[in-house]
Amino acid sequence: MPSCLVIDENNIVQKVASRILSGIRIDTVGVSGLQEAEGLLGMTKTSFDLVLLSSTLPGTPVDVALRSLRGSPVGKAPILVSLVESNLGLMTRAKRAGASGFIFRPFDRASLTAWVEPFLVVAA
Repeated sequence: MPSCLVIDENNIVQKVASRILSGIRIDTVGVSGLQEAEGLLGMTKTSFDLVLLSSTLPGTPVDVALRSLRGSPVGKAPILVSLVESNLGLMTRAKRAGASGFIFRPFDRASLTAWVEPFLVVAA
């Protein structure tokens, strides 16, 4: 079964993403920041098949977070950056730092599944 790491400062976003993804048979782990994610990855040496990364983590620019993740055990996994609105400058910095794509919040089952499908084989 594929697995996904959701890094988002908002617990509600973590829970909604987890509920939607578990409904399409993707194991999900949610953390609230980059340090928590790095701790999880370092302690367990766990790898994930997909990462959803918030572009608005407090105190962590998205390009810094992406570079850190690319150097971790999830470095080869697709990383989708979660945005609230289109921001060309932020999206350009994210792409240059290694983002595989973008998702927009708020999302629902249909939109999140559509964004994830190109990167994972899901059971709809």
